[in-house]
Amino acid sequence: MFSKSFGRKREERLCTLPHIICPDFPSSPDKKCGEINILKRKRVQEALKTFRESSDKRYRDYKSNQLDNFTAKIKALRDAAIDMQEKYQWENTRKRIGHVDGINVGDLFQYRAELVVIGLHQQFQNGIDYLGKNECSLATSIVVTPKYANEMKSSGCLIYEGQGSNPKVRKPVTPHDQKMETGNLALRNSMNAKRPVRVILKIFGNFVGMEEWRNNVSNCSFKYDGLYSVDKMTQERGEYGKLVFKFELNKLSDQPPCVSLSPRDVVMETETFQKRLKSTNHAVPKYIVRVIDISKGKEKFPIRLVTTISCGEIFKPFDYQVRMTHPKMNHKILGGGCNCANACVGCFKCVCKAKNGGAIPYDGNKRLISPSKSSIIYECGPSCACSSSCINRVSQCGIQFQLEIFKTKSKGWGVRTRSFIPSGSFVCELVGEFVHNYKNTGSNLHVGNYIFNIGFGKGFIDATRYGNIGRFINHSCSPNLCMKDVMYDHSDKSVPHKMLFAVKDIPAVVVRVVVGVMVMGE
Repeated sequence: MFSKSFGRKREERLCTLPHIICPDFPSSPDKKCGEINILKRKRVQEALKTFRESSDKRYRDYKSNQLDNFTAKIKALRDAAIDMQEKYQWENTRKRIGHVDGINVGDLFQYRAELVVIGLHQQFQNGIDYLGKNECSLATSIVVTPKYANEMKSSGCLIYEGQGSNPKVRKPVTPHDQKMETGNLALRNSMNAKRPVRVILKIFGNFVGMEEWRNNVSNCSFKYDGLYSVDKMTQERGEYGKLVFKFELNKLSDQPPCVSLSPRDVVMETETFQKRLKSTNHAVPKYIVRVIDISKGKEKFPIRLVTTISCGEIFKPFDYQVRMTHPKMNHKILGGGCNCANACVGCFKCVCKAKNGGAIPYDGNKRLISPSKSSIIYECGPSCACSSSCINRVSQCGIQFQLEIFKTKSKGWGVRTRSFIPSGSFVCELVGEFVHNYKNTGSNLHVGNYIFNIGFGKGFIDATRYGNIGRFINHSCSPNLCMKDVMYDHSDKSVPHKMLFAVKDIPAVVVRVVVGVMVMGE
């Protein structure tokens, strides 16, 4: 946590959709179907356990043979899956339309290969799985990843881009128009035949389990989000100027309730974590993602809002801004920038270096060399000739860490980090409207005190109506942040940028999120 002086219903497995290819779906479950599903779920769990134990052992063996982490991981996953296939240990090997026996909506899986082993999505790489050929093919499942321009427009409404001609997936690939074949054709056929498709979301966040792997592999997992209907198909120009297919899918209502999330969000709940806490007589914390990104894409990393499940409160809406709002009379363009051809480090005549007392305030990692020195910093700005990679351009580049807002026990809203922040790193700017008189601030709206006093007689930063994540940072008697005045885009010292830097290493906070709901910021 940051500190600074600134103030359903229970999910059930319904067997309303039988696990066969062609017949219509019965309208009610029966007892025998439920019993079969329980047995199948045990078999799926056993298959996952076998796969994880086998791949874990292979990974350790491959690492001992001097393979790098990534190569060892890929080889271990592939070889473990193939070995299980040869031993007939895969589950649900026959492709089918609808739910898969033994797998519930909301189940999480760490690796793509696990989807193949249990029969949820039988493609190691392709995003669309299908059965049949050509005009007789039907899509069975899709995996939603950020490599394609996929978009969750609202809860349960997915815009899915067709497969093919994507340099982000296979390199080198020359972009070309997507073709109506294989997976794309199968999705179109499913739309025409009104057959549902399983949707699996690739989500990001630490996966508890296989502890030795957790720090060495990509922090993502896969979530089965249930059945969707393919309702619409269009063709438009994609990211690379070529024609791509866009499919609109909507989540079916006649299935177990499960919240649909953006593929970039995190959903995490593990029995391992719960058992560990219960064994130490601690209550299991349960959190919910109220807002996926309060910045609405304005920051480099999404800034999510997290609360406990029991907390129904949420702060009043405000206009998220990444830059200060200055009165025109105070916003004077900063002149006399440096003429350094490349970086300013080796330039003895650097004007900006001279303004900082003859030395650049940041080290090679763009961290403050001495947070306790002068409170004012001159960064290179738009009037300087140096490149954008100059080490004297730090705070103006925005937030570089994964931050989130949460509800504290006694101090209202607070900010914590999901990334490790080294001492001296820039954290965020205090953004709002600059006002001369306290009476002109938004405090009379009774929506909380988001007013910061710049100094006696100098005015205030009012983050009531316009602001950023800095408005939620709390006061502390033992702060881990310090505030610096930074100048780079104007010359009025009475209204400098108020920048927050870490005065000590700030560890990441690990949070277990069990459900995600987007209630604002869509």
